[in-house]
Amino acid sequence: MANKSLAIIAAIAVIGLLFLVYLAATFETPEGTRTVAIETPVPIAPAPVERVIPPEPVAQTVIDPAPAVVQTLIEVPPEPAVIEEVVDLPTLNLSDAFVLTRLGALETGARLLELLSSEELVRRFVVFVENVSQGSLPQLEYPVRRLQQPMAVREIDENLYEMQSVSYQRYTPLIDALTAVNPEQALAIYRVLKPLFQEAFAEIGYPNRNFDEVVIRAIDNVLNAQTAEGPFQLVKPKVMYVYADAGVESMTPVEKQLLRMGPQNAEKLKAALAQYREHLAAR
Repeated sequence: MANKSLAIIAAIAVIGLLFLVYLAATFETPEGTRTVAIETPVPIAPAPVERVIPPEPVAQTVIDPAPAVVQTLIEVPPEPAVIEEVVDLPTLNLSDAFVLTRLGALETGARLLELLSSEELVRRFVVFVENVSQGSLPQLEYPVRRLQQPMAVREIDENLYEMQSVSYQRYTPLIDALTAVNPEQALAIYRVLKPLFQEAFAEIGYPNRNFDEVVIRAIDNVLNAQTAEGPFQLVKPKVMYVYADAGVESMTPVEKQLLRMGPQNAEKLKAALAQYREHLAAR
């Protein structure tokens, strides 16, 4: 089957942000006080007072027990400002070489370039993200290359097949490569390319929306995807296989593609996406 699920994880290849930590202080209210009534004492007659002649005053030196406090002001240098990289971006039509060069410079860049499409990468990425944010998948023009290996099935009856778990292994090295991207490096690339993403997003009819929000919604659709227990039976009414179970076949395209990746790969993908989602939402 077509490799649509790979495009789901391509989104994390250029997105990331640092975590923000929030601290909360708690306090305890003091306990209440209690008033105790005391009886009025009986007055006592004063005793006679003898006249005492005070002695001559003696000069004394009074020492102030509290020494003067000397305040010293220590100047704290300001925190260094975060320097944003200023880059002259190419036009959207000429952006492919620029984007591929940036991605190729990553620690895992060589592995990424083997997976990604080399044409209209920014536009394809934006179209893909918008589709996934709606729970769907584009029909054509994915930002990643398609798998060469076919899905392994076992025929169990006339026009009835069972998906084999060995098919999941097709996705493992690809997912490992895409989820191995360093988040800080990915963030730097995303910040540089953000104007191109926004321009491509405006081209498809959204000139006044923040592309970050669409990415977050797309990630949420993957994180909240329903799951189903295999093995999965398939039928092939035409060219493509479909799930024989109507309940599985009625799941969203994103959910069905996650099933084809296998449970372990899907969980690995979700764990990575959850991290990037938190980073992006904290901006």
